[in-house]
Amino acid sequence: MKKRITLQEALKNWRSTVTSEEGLGRHIPSSELYEFLIQPSASEIKDTSLNHLCRCPLCIQELKDLTASIEEAEVWDLALPRAAASEEIEWPMKIPTEGGKYTIIIRPNISDRSKGVVTVKVELTYRDTLEGKKVILKDGRGQILLSGVIIDGQISQDIEELDAILPRFVVEPQ
Repeated sequence: MKKRITLQEALKNWRSTVTSEEGLGRHIPSSELYEFLIQPSASEIKDTSLNHLCRCPLCIQELKDLTASIEEAEVWDLALPRAAASEEIEWPMKIPTEGGKYTIIIRPNISDRSKGVVTVKVELTYRDTLEGKKVILKDGRGQILLSGVIIDGQISQDIEELDAILPRFVVEPQ
């Protein structure tokens, strides 16, 4: 019976193998590498593909690039208010993101309603994945409202000019 190679073994051994593309067979399609990365338990990568991955610097670089893209994408999310854009903003504002990773909360200052605090709170199911990640929050005008590291599942920052905020938001990696 043929021994199956794990991806970790393949990645560990790829440097010590032949780097010539001769005799390596076909390159592994990006779609196959991507499927393997996002659902390794549901994906069946063939022994020949793993053997190729051990020896092919082009495919290993593609795998590294895909891995970096997936890690970055974990942080991205959008938040759009349910009300029409022409309606006046109601404070405090609390908007869950479309991907369900975050809730964006904006509270005005009691004594000066032109200032406030913005908080990006990570939903419980994503806390382990996103803890310690650097993020920025931008509004619909591209104005940076918040920038920093998620600690204890959230990040908060003072903001000024609440009236200048366009309530469409994107949380992105920093």
